[in-house]
Amino acid sequence: MHVIDQKKLGTQHYFKEDFSKNDKRPWFGDMSTHLENDFSFAVVGDRCGITTPGIFEKGLQVVKGLNPDFVLSVGDFIEGYWDQEEAAHGEWDYIDQLIKEVDIPFYLTVGNHDYGNDTMVKVWRERKGFEYYAFRLNDYLFLVLNTEENPLGMPESFVKSFRDITNQVVENPAKARGYIEEFFGQMTEGASEEDIEKGNLPHISDEQLQFFAEVLHENNDVKHTFVFMHKPAWKTKDPKFSQFENMLESRMYTMFAGHLHQLEVTKKNNRNYIQMGRTGACWHGDSVGSIDHILCVTVKNGEVGFQVIELDGVSDLEKYEVNQ
Repeated sequence: MHVIDQKKLGTQHYFKEDFSKNDKRPWFGDMSTHLENDFSFAVVGDRCGITTPGIFEKGLQVVKGLNPDFVLSVGDFIEGYWDQEEAAHGEWDYIDQLIKEVDIPFYLTVGNHDYGNDTMVKVWRERKGFEYYAFRLNDYLFLVLNTEENPLGMPESFVKSFRDITNQVVENPAKARGYIEEFFGQMTEGASEEDIEKGNLPHISDEQLQFFAEVLHENNDVKHTFVFMHKPAWKTKDPKFSQFENMLESRMYTMFAGHLHQLEVTKKNNRNYIQMGRTGACWHGDSVGSIDHILCVTVKNGEVGFQVIELDGVSDLEKYEVNQ
């Protein structure tokens, strides 16, 4: 079962009952009580892994200038994979302060870097309370999934190499691409396609699916449903995600994810499946969608519109459509 947090009048927040034991929440700020069915929100991409210094900060300044009604993310705010709680808290202290300074309601999605081992899970829950939830704004429903349940952690050898590369990029951002290409080459050397695929698979529990089934049942009258997750599960054959997708049935919806650091838009049954590019995370290939950007989403007269705001320019979402 789940409870509804109605402290923020005008917006209903849904989360599991046992998540209400403390007042920690994975969002910042209070939604306006005066929002109508016309509104706008911004979506930010991955800041990590291997952040380029200053890009995420620039993206937040662009968001603040646009002044949307609220902001959502697709996860990976910190480099993570820490075994020391103090180090994890240190990274979160910096990010949380940046988000607070934007002074716009900001909803978090958990990513693999934020949640990659038992220590990271503990720190997330101490600071954010829980990892998946939903909220309803008038006639629109927002679902925020956790694709990172039961994290297995990373081998010590990987973590050491990862720390080395993140330090190199911070010390010499101009050479970041070269460092990253070498790092990816080392990490994928000898790896099979199956090994690589495993790293991109989502992990969604039956308990989480049941929660969203209940939320969807109680909100079957909405005009549009927006779904946020970290890993683009629609690019896999994961059976749990297939169950979730079937729950959406004939309703109109849009999905957002991140993880792969390249903006791609897939059309399925006249729905947009949007894999965000990056907002500070590392280069990950030379496709047209290999950009640092934010996405501005507008809802007006029941129509959903998108504008890609590259941190070096502005373009249309259609530019990034890919063939299935």
